[in-house]
Amino acid sequence: MQFQSLGVLLWFLPVAGFIILLYLLKVRRREVRVPAKFLFPAITTDVRANALFQKLRPNLLLFLQLLAALLLLTALARPMIQAKGLPGQSVIVVDNSASMSATDASPTRLDAAKNRLRRFVQELNPGEQLAIIEAGAQVRVLSPLTSDKQKLLSAIDQIQPTDTAGNLDEALRLAAALVGKSGESRIVLLSDGAFPPVSDFSAGNAKLIFESLGNSSENLAITAMDVQERSGGFEWFVGVRNFGSQTKQAILEFYANGKLIDARSITVEAGKTVGQTLTARQLQEPLEARLKVDDALASDNAAFRVGVMQKPIRVLLVGAGNFFLERALALEPNVQLSKAPTVPESERGERVGGGEFDLIIFDKTVPVPVKARAVMVIKAKGGPIAELGQAVRAPRIAVWERDHPLMRYLELGNLLIDNAPRLKPAPWAKILAESQQTPLIVAGEHQNRRWVGIGWDLLESDFPLQPAFPIFIANLLRWAVGEQGSATDLTVRTGVPFSLAVDPTETELTVRAPDGQTRAFPVNDGAVVIPGLERVGMHTVQGKKTQLRIAANLMHGDESDIRPRTRIELGGKTVAAQNTLTTLRDLWKPIALALLALLMVEWWVFVRRS
Repeated sequence: MQFQSLGVLLWFLPVAGFIILLYLLKVRRREVRVPAKFLFPAITTDVRANALFQKLRPNLLLFLQLLAALLLLTALARPMIQAKGLPGQSVIVVDNSASMSATDASPTRLDAAKNRLRRFVQELNPGEQLAIIEAGAQVRVLSPLTSDKQKLLSAIDQIQPTDTAGNLDEALRLAAALVGKSGESRIVLLSDGAFPPVSDFSAGNAKLIFESLGNSSENLAITAMDVQERSGGFEWFVGVRNFGSQTKQAILEFYANGKLIDARSITVEAGKTVGQTLTARQLQEPLEARLKVDDALASDNAAFRVGVMQKPIRVLLVGAGNFFLERALALEPNVQLSKAPTVPESERGERVGGGEFDLIIFDKTVPVPVKARAVMVIKAKGGPIAELGQAVRAPRIAVWERDHPLMRYLELGNLLIDNAPRLKPAPWAKILAESQQTPLIVAGEHQNRRWVGIGWDLLESDFPLQPAFPIFIANLLRWAVGEQGSATDLTVRTGVPFSLAVDPTETELTVRAPDGQTRAFPVNDGAVVIPGLERVGMHTVQGKKTQLRIAANLMHGDESDIRPRTRIELGGKTVAAQNTLTTLRDLWKPIALALLALLMVEWWVFVRRS
């Protein structure tokens, strides 16, 4: 037992002395003459008790009052004992990533976490509150802080397995925002630890507890798959990695349009990767590589591919970096983005062609001659498309070319810009958007190269926060490579957001998962953003004029490495796992109840003697 204010117990000595002193004090009585002494009972006991310096004799009332004083001071000292469960307000963060579907627990790690959650709810005492946060690709607050056990149990039932990487850093920061100000609160992470270190995190005053789940590391996974067109056919490459500690044997099968076209036996040593290549004259989509092996995780034993003939758009971002621009480019699933402070020598040249990149973006960096087919310049001096002049304060876009491929489906009337230099476009450049003072966006074709010029710094406006921004980037990518059609079949990673450009008459798209579940997404001006697909396999997208296939794959090393961690890195600190949670619970309430009962007994004894 522990006391929060142990010094309060020292007050028992003066309090007990005062009570005893009251019993030793002599009561001054008023003399009254009576006709007969035998009419009154003997009062010799009271006379002795009130005689000063007389030896104190046993008295039940004295004992009860001393005991009551001791109980009162003990309650004020806030005694605490260790007990199971969580105190006060606590947040449970449940890792719902792909690795939590491993079957080395009963029946999966996620099910074990849900059972642990139910025990937390059953151990909840009156006055204590729990909140539940699901840390999948999309972080969800399943239940706010509440003591309603039925609501908490219903929230637990909503947790379903996913085939995505978990967003643990955002979930933990959200938990700290809920209870991080209280030193008596807890943040409990139920996870196998299969995620990269989280650097930007602080639990505040709350205590962080990590419970590790799982007991096996044996897993074989498809970590890479690519299909390249070669002379006379196709080369289909599949990479398989063994994340376990023992050599594994498996059968690798190749399927085209649901038909088995090849199968081969492979042996992969512990910690090693084996590559397999299949050569074929023709391949009919969808393509699927499938591992037949007995391991703990099934979601990384298959990989799918569509859109083989669709070449990726290779983009180079030159400059110090722009988070909003990079995120908008990442929404396009067929974009391969590279970043560099300057243009590599291999990409420089006056003639179009022969380079690695289709589009090069100069973000506040002086443009140089490049081989790319398309170039975008953002507030940079130099280059043929426009010259920069004096700054214009808070320009507002008055008109824009709605029919140009770059400006389709855009709404720019409420765009706020802090300042922008005056643009003087080249004679061959067309003004796509302008204020009353200066052009703001220009574009054109010069010497077989397509140019786009934006006259202001994107970070000095709310353009990156507008719905029009990802649509503009999607238009830019299609215009840069000469494609202006609607979306086609594509391959994505599970949990990663992406955008689709569809017919502007579409109002809603329905995505059907491999298990038959459907989700509807609204279409705004011909563009829709999918926040990520949660299951591995072939998904179909259906609309009034849209029908396409999307292949979703896990291919995430952290999730396939299902080795349970006993330590994780959070906020620059190492947190060790613990499987038995104990907490200090206050005892003052039951002591106060015992004190109340004792006072009632003391009152009964006093009345009986009177």
